[in-house]
Amino acid sequence: MEVSDGQSPARVFNERVYVAVGRDVTESKSALLWALYNFGGDFGIIHVHQHHRAGLRGGLAERPFYDSSSRNPEELARQEMESILDEYIHICDQARVQARKRYIEMQDIGKGIVELIEQHAITKLVMGAAADRHYLEGMQLTSMKAKFVNQHAHPSCHIWFVCNGLLICSREGDLNTYDMDVTPTLPGSFVVESGLQNIRSPPLSSLHSRSNSSEVEDDLALVRYETGEGSNHMTESSSVRAHEGYSQNQSYTGMEGSYSEDLYEQLDQARKEVERAKREALEELIRRQKAEKTANEASRKLKTLENVYNEQLRWRKDLEELLPKEKEAFEVLKKQHEELQMLNEELLASQTSEPSSARREEFISVFSFSDIEEATQSFDPSLMIEEGEYGSTYKGSLHHTQVAIKMLHLSNYHHEIQVATKSRHPNLVSLIGVCPDISAAIYEYLPNGSLEDQLRARDSSNHLSWQTRIHICADTCAALMFLHSCYGLVHGDLKPGNILLDSNFVAKITNFGLHSASSHSPTTGELSFASDVYSFGDVLLRLLTGRAALNLDEVMQNALDVGHLSALLDPTAGQWPFEQAKELAHLALSCRDIDSTNRPCLRSQVWPVLERMRTCCEASLSSRSGPEEPGQPPQYFTCPISHEIMQDPHVAADGFTYEAEAIRFWLSGHDTSPMTNLQLPNCELFPNQTLRSMIQEWLQNH
Repeated sequence: MEVSDGQSPARVFNERVYVAVGRDVTESKSALLWALYNFGGDFGIIHVHQHHRAGLRGGLAERPFYDSSSRNPEELARQEMESILDEYIHICDQARVQARKRYIEMQDIGKGIVELIEQHAITKLVMGAAADRHYLEGMQLTSMKAKFVNQHAHPSCHIWFVCNGLLICSREGDLNTYDMDVTPTLPGSFVVESGLQNIRSPPLSSLHSRSNSSEVEDDLALVRYETGEGSNHMTESSSVRAHEGYSQNQSYTGMEGSYSEDLYEQLDQARKEVERAKREALEELIRRQKAEKTANEASRKLKTLENVYNEQLRWRKDLEELLPKEKEAFEVLKKQHEELQMLNEELLASQTSEPSSARREEFISVFSFSDIEEATQSFDPSLMIEEGEYGSTYKGSLHHTQVAIKMLHLSNYHHEIQVATKSRHPNLVSLIGVCPDISAAIYEYLPNGSLEDQLRARDSSNHLSWQTRIHICADTCAALMFLHSCYGLVHGDLKPGNILLDSNFVAKITNFGLHSASSHSPTTGELSFASDVYSFGDVLLRLLTGRAALNLDEVMQNALDVGHLSALLDPTAGQWPFEQAKELAHLALSCRDIDSTNRPCLRSQVWPVLERMRTCCEASLSSRSGPEEPGQPPQYFTCPISHEIMQDPHVAADGFTYEAEAIRFWLSGHDTSPMTNLQLPNCELFPNQTLRSMIQEWLQNH
């Protein structure tokens, strides 16, 4: 390389990652593996080879003496070093990484590494951080050569110090120093490059096969001797051979008088002492670690106990603060309970002023909290029928009768009981009893669930026929007319979910009586009779189509306009009579008119249409008894045995209601159910007071 203007050559950028390794592959392997794991690209292996005379301090204790008459010790040491470097190269080959090896002969390892950094413009170096193999993460640099390299290496070199496969620390490299002058080679150093181009060191086996010193000198001619100028190399192989021959002969002559058995024993003894000291240090370190771990565990347990103690103190303080509030809340509830009892007594007293109310009230039972708790199996969630804004409803059994127990809010309880007590109609869910202790109302249980459940049912055997759907329309209309005309009540939430079906698919409205027409105005958009008519139109569309959609009225109007009504009807209802379906669709759309004043009157316009349709389809629905008709009692008013209207209805163990005299006569000669023909678990009978009250009212009106 030529140098112009008297300036030193610029430092050449070298992005290759180099790893400094020693003679012990086991100790240096972890640093190489760490570098292979954390870096990519090509690698370089650098090594500082100490002259053979340095082996008197450590190398000779690890292997037996060489026979001076057979081999040059310097030559064998260098060849052994080559073999060790080949092991590192083999590790890189296994990792599929290209690597080259470079080494320098020098007594001071730290200075040798610094010299290699300078000579090869190394910018990335990984080397060991400690002299002790038991070095732990987090400690400072303990290796003298690591400290020396850290202080004297070229500023552009980024160095990672690794121990036991862990990064201990690193020194950042300054890339702005690339153009700095190259530091001259340390005097007396010997730099060797291996792995460059096609130059390879001969294997160790070939050295053993040579007996001639001239062959060794020919091999050494491949080594470049570097002077103070890093780019100027001696090309004359004779000069190199002369220098090396001198050093080899000098080392060979010195070893003849130095290697003695006593020195070997002393070195071996020193090595054993060092190993023993290392073991003792390791044992002491382990003991300290165990003691530290025990102390930390005790400290952790103490801290945990302190936290538990503080948490208990906090809980106790919170409980002490909460106790007065709970006492105050208990007093408030107690006062509310007393007021509720007084209101209930006033309600019962006020109802006695009306003869009809008096007759009904004698059949309204009052149950205790224990009765309700037993009926619902301690309010088992699996028995919950629904949970909505009106309260939670449970299925239960009181006196062998299936009932629906509705847990009401305290603000609604008194009003709903009052309305349900006086509102008796075949198409309204009947009130059986009350439980003032927990604001609960007990209604009759309807086994076929809600209309919403039936419309969503997947079982084809339970689909509602078109005849049944017409009866449900008529039943719902009759219940609304009763609420509007007799008590001026607005349902306010009429929907398929609030229309229940009994065992004969008779429709009965629930959750009624919560709104009054006097408190709403049709002009302000609040609830009114017209609001119920609009909701009734939605029920009619649901029964026709089986669908639930926000724009169902628009879809129905389009189907009527284009004559595709049949495609919109629910196919699970069977073959709808086209004229009846069309008339029912027009009726539903008129009920859903946006202008409430244009909606039809239930009594004068809607009921005559539905009553005529129900009469037409009565013959095709023999299995179902419709709502109350003039002169014809509901089917559940008649005894299954005598087929006459019951005067004293009683519930048997099979769950069916019979006339008391008829079922007693049956039980005198049978132990099976007259309805199911299954053996009865017992012969106990319980009066059905609710049904008796309904039968008496029906008889008085007919």
